[in-house]
Amino acid sequence: MESKQEFFNIIHTHYTNKLGEKLPHELLKEICENITEYYYEQYKRFRSQYPKSIKRYSSFKIKDLEHPEVYEMVIKFFKVKKGTEYSIYTMLMLNWSLDKLKEFEKQRANFHNM
Repeated sequence: MESKQEFFNIIHTHYTNKLGEKLPHELLKEICENITEYYYEQYKRFRSQYPKSIKRYSSFKIKDLEHPEVYEMVIKFFKVKKGTEYSIYTMLMLNWSLDKLKEFEKQRANFHNM
């Protein structure tokens, strides 16, 4: 399996290419570290839980960044770091409109309240 640093490099490069200089470097680095930590642990767990899929969980796949769990991590991160301005940073990071962000938050709240 790739190292945690390799996971970080893939994730950080993806968002750096996507965002350019739109987010402060330290914020981008920190959120990428959070995402890396989450996925590195997930991949390790999945490798042992699903031995037939060991190849799938050997190297990080960019498509995994399009998962609702990542969206939630991004939203929570910016709510803590930026407070009421979280939506500005979240929309930049996820390339969403305000309407899409509000709809996602509404759907997730409904899901968690079931």
